[in-house]
Amino acid sequence: MVTVLLNAIKVLHISMEKSKVYKLLGIGLISLLVCSLVYYYVEGPVNPDLTLADSFWWGFVTTTTVGYGDYFPVTVGGRIIATLLMLIGISTFGFLTAAVASIFVENKLKEGMGLVDLKYKNHIVIIGWNQKSETMLNELTVDNPDRKVVIISEIERLTFETKNTYFVHGDPTVDDTLIRANIGEADIAMIVADDKLKDNNGMADARSVLICLAIDQLNPNIHIIAEVLTEENIPHFERANVNDIIVSNQMSSRVMVRSAVYKNVSLVLKELLTNTYGNEIYECTVKSDDIGLTFTELSNKYIVNHHAVILGLADKKVHLNPDKNRKIQKDDVMIYISDTKL
Repeated sequence: MVTVLLNAIKVLHISMEKSKVYKLLGIGLISLLVCSLVYYYVEGPVNPDLTLADSFWWGFVTTTTVGYGDYFPVTVGGRIIATLLMLIGISTFGFLTAAVASIFVENKLKEGMGLVDLKYKNHIVIIGWNQKSETMLNELTVDNPDRKVVIISEIERLTFETKNTYFVHGDPTVDDTLIRANIGEADIAMIVADDKLKDNNGMADARSVLICLAIDQLNPNIHIIAEVLTEENIPHFERANVNDIIVSNQMSSRVMVRSAVYKNVSLVLKELLTNTYGNEIYECTVKSDDIGLTFTELSNKYIVNHHAVILGLADKKVHLNPDKNRKIQKDDVMIYISDTKL
């Protein structure tokens, strides 16, 4: 919260500096001091109780057009100074209000156009915007509405109905664009194949590889998930240190085959792969009291206590339906099906 506030103050300071607001405030302050001093020397002889501090107080309330009436000019010179000070105050504060409002409007427009540098941490970055990206965003926001998601695309403007979703406009193969999305502090990057190159799978995959290489260079610890259109290009993504390689055409083909052989499989996959209804697939690190149990004991425990079905375990590899006597280790990750996240 403090970091966000400091960043907002820094952005406001830079914008005010560019808008010459500080110069205006300086001129207004100098005018206030000069007019207050002149007022003191003009009004002092006819008002012996008037002090220099009182004159500065009168100058301030006159500039802000508050006018408490505790001090007021009685000489012609004093009234001329008061009129001048009121005009300066109205002009200064009017311009200041307009300048500050324009700064906020400008920043809001820049945010909508994806031109703002983001400073978030542990966020998810989706690179590329199409129907798949929109589906991914909807699933992410349903699963974890508080997780910040950043979209990088060359589309001029994107609007979202979900909170914690932000847009960065630019070419994701260029480091500057990735840096504006703060890719160095991101947790996950998801690269969607470029629809504009769909007639040339090789070019689409080549572009995705370039993006993965740029991300890996800026953040070696990030978890990269990439869509691949041609299976032969998988080695290139592996050399780019991509953690999860999704061959979209291959996956859809295999789902169709399984559905043809086993009629209900597609219905099961649809339910498990969406957050909108039914049960979902989740994962979590095993709890301390799970360590040492066999896979059978773990499965029985969770189906009885949590109404969750254990599909398998993961260490460095994923083990679906492992040996029933396999002992649960400290760093095991449990993959399960449930209607709610445990």
